[in-house]
Amino acid sequence: MPGLDGRVAVITGASSGIGEHVARALAEQGAHVALLARRADRLEAIAEQLARSGRRARVYKVDVTDAAALEAIAETVGKDLGPVSIVVNNAGIMSPTPIAQKDPSPWQRQVDLNITGLNNVILAFVDRLLTTAASSGVADLVNTASIAGKLPFTRLA
Repeated sequence: MPGLDGRVAVITGASSGIGEHVARALAEQGAHVALLARRADRLEAIAEQLARSGRRARVYKVDVTDAAALEAIAETVGKDLGPVSIVVNNAGIMSPTPIAQKDPSPWQRQVDLNITGLNNVILAFVDRLLTTAASSGVADLVNTASIAGKLPFTRLA
């Protein structure tokens, strides 16, 4: 990933898994990283580790289903780290709920987070990405998705 020095990357779902690994990789390549997730304690630990390695990382506790909170954070990230040029839209969950339980709440939470949350992140950052692209010639939006969208899993409604 050449050329990331000084670029500002926003990573949702950065408290674990793919999001955490992406945040670390972008920071290793010189990007300043905005770590977004619901688990602030995990984000703080990651940010501290990155800081010890000489990387700039900021923590933003947020639930991506909250569009207003995301918009406020998008504004704050720009003030804290500079113009956003990378957004990795990674927050998501998989709720293993057997259909026989007839409980729609896990399904609804999954849809709210995995679909509506993804859209909320895009809406909060798209204008900033377009502004950055217009001034520097580059901006990146990456949306991750689950393999569950392609393969069925036993006992998952």
